[in-house]
Amino acid sequence: MPYQVIAQLNGRNPVLQIKDTSSNELRLVWEYRKPYEPEDPEKGELLAELEREEALHDLFHRLFLLTAEQYLRGELSEEDLRNRRHRPTRRATDA
Repeated sequence: MPYQVIAQLNGRNPVLQIKDTSSNELRLVWEYRKPYEPEDPEKGELLAELEREEALHDLFHRLFLLTAEQYLRGELSEEDLRNRRHRPTRRATDA
């Protein structure tokens, strides 16, 4: 099943859409939510970092569910899944 990936900004918030090109159906819509800004700046920084992590976790969770749905429908083979396996990359903060 071929997909079209649409990445854009809604104001300052990144938006990701994944569309099935064969059925023209939107399969995933994700938008990074603007973090809550509490009165205490120190707590606000920590809270913003946790919200960023939560948003990324939510995105990867939804992408996993989309892949699982494809597999259960028989649209992916075992070989396709092996080729999609995530290989962790080293981030600058991991040094």
